[in-house]
Amino acid sequence: MNNSNSLNDVTYNKIKEDIMNMTLEPGMDVSVQKLSERYGVSRTPVREAVVRLQQSGLVEIYPQRKTVVSKIDLQRVREEWFIRTSLESAVVDEFIRKCSELVADTMQELINKQKKYTDKKYFIEFYHKDNRFHQLIFETAGESLAWYTIEEVASHYNRICLLHGKMEGVLESHIHQHENMVAAIRGRDAEALRQAVKEHSDSLLEQVNSMAKQYPQFF
Repeated sequence: MNNSNSLNDVTYNKIKEDIMNMTLEPGMDVSVQKLSERYGVSRTPVREAVVRLQQSGLVEIYPQRKTVVSKIDLQRVREEWFIRTSLESAVVDEFIRKCSELVADTMQELINKQKKYTDKKYFIEFYHKDNRFHQLIFETAGESLAWYTIEEVASHYNRICLLHGKMEGVLESHIHQHENMVAAIRGRDAEALRQAVKEHSDSLLEQVNSMAKQYPQFF
């Protein structure tokens, strides 16, 4: 049973990862048979994974017809953005209280690594460092569950982040915004950090409509 559960989780996580990084693009046909062949596993773990992905809003099942990767829902993006921004702003005070120089140094190291991935073809690596940067804020504040909640619900927002990274100048802007956040952290300035977090988050939301026009097939 443990082996079965492990295979189910591995299958689910791999399919989810490929949806989130746009390897499986919005609107793509992802029938159980096709996924089973793609990932080299039997239909049973794939079938369970598809049900879980539907619950996460990442696939849409049309009974007796087809199963497709969900297209990006702009209203859901805005709702997920609200959840993330609200939670991140809420943990700022506790983060500043608990943050050490080691944490600030770690965040700067993540920025330095991001600078190596500013070529768009490395955006997945850039995105992973970006996520870890923000995850550290929640972990340091002692609010790991809040981060887990964000990761579980932000299925449409996170795909928007990937598209956003393909736009000209965005990655450099991300780095600048992260550096502003670290400056506020080193200054122990909670209000400046909260404002930097808001500006960082708002910059993505402002581009949503442009992304929908540039990549209409994904919406």
